[in-house]
Amino acid sequence: MLYKVDEIIAYISQFFTLKTGDILYTGTPAGVGPVHIDDHLEGWLEERKVLEFNCK
Repeated sequence: MLYKVDEIIAYISQFFTLKTGDILYTGTPAGVGPVHIDDHLEGWLEERKVLEFNCK
């Protein structure tokens, strides 16, 4: 990544109030497609699912 997570949060916080549950997209590796309405997304850290939601 070009910027550290805390730097990204500090920058965005100048323009938006971030709340619990907000997701910051920082980019994707090559070959990953776009996110669309009604897509189902899951996030994992090692063997633990840490988030799951449907895009609206």
